[in-house]
Formats: sequence, structure tokens, C-alpha cells
Amino acid sequence: MKKISLIIFSFQLFTLPLMAQEMIEGIVAVIGDKAILKSEVEQQYLQLRSSDVRNSNLRCEVMEELMFQKLLSHHAEVDSLEVTEDEVNDAIDQRIEYFISQIGSEKKLEDYFNKTINQIREEFQTIFREQLLAQRMESKITSNLKITPQDVLKFYNKIPEDSLPVFPEEIYLSQLVVYPLVDDSERER
Repeated sequence: MKKISLIIFSFQLFTLPLMAQEMIEGIVAVIGDKAILKSEVEQQYLQLRSSDVRNSNLRCEVMEELMFQKLLSHHAEVDSLEVTEDEVNDAIDQRIEYFISQIGSEKKLEDYFNKTINQIREEFQTIFREQLLAQRMESKITSNLKITPQDVLKFYNKIPEDSLPVFPEEIYLSQLVVYPLVDDSERER
């Protein structure tokens, strides 16, 4: 009995610190043969968080968008849609030029990413290939759609009012208050 309790105690002693640690990297979703890593979700989340601070569901939206992109790129490969190396390289060149125009120089860009331009290009290869494949697949799917604004209006007018979601009314009020400076003579008057 003492041996069993000693084994259980030593097991707990070694496993509790491991269970208390947070997962750093791992697969959070698999679409077809494409995996979405936790680092991908976090990277996109951190990029978008600065521009969309008020959105409390941003991480979920990032995950949904990544899953949608992986689904489209997976089906693009199944449908044998292709993206050439030149198209991928052109897209990477445009993005790097945009980053350089925002940061100021190639050296600052390399310092910011802590990588050389060639390493940045290499890292972007798979990302841009998947994005371009997803765009191709989305345009293939939607190329034959012809919906007018009137069609959309007709569709929404057919929905019974009790089936529409209720959005609470919100009022935004702001007021500018400026207190004038009053000198002593005015106060005495």
C-alpha cells in the first residue's frame, strides 16, 4: 500500500507542473489535409486586435476566417486549380513593398521581423499560395452568381418580422463643455 501511494504521489509530483503549463503550439483544427496551428490564429489575432479593439469575438472570427480559407484552398487543390510561382512571388513582392513603405526601409523591416528579406519571403510562400488558391476557388464558386440589390431586398422582405433578430437600441450622446475664463472684475460685477 505504501508503494502504491508513493507511486501516485511521485506521479502527481511530476505531472502537475506539466498540466499547469499552457500549450504553446498545437493543431487547433484540420480542414481536409490542412492543419491550422494555434500560432497562426494568435498571429492573425494580434495583427487585427490593434485595429478592432472593441470586438470581443475577434479570436473566434479569426479562427472562422482561417478555417474558411483552408477549406477553399483545400477544394481548390481537389479541383486542380493552380497558382504559379510567379503569381505567389508577385503577391509577396507587393506585400514586402507595402511593408517597406509603411516602415521606411528594408533594414527597418528586417529589424522589425528579426529576419532577412529572403527569410520573410520564404515564410510567406505557403501563406500566399493558400491565400491565392482560396481566392481562385471563391471566384470560381461565385463567378456565375448574378444577384441584384433588388433580389436581396425581396429575400429579406419575405422573412417574417418575428423571425428577424432583435437588436437593442443604442444612443450615443456627447457633449462639449467649455467653461469661460472669468476675471476678478467680472466676478465682482
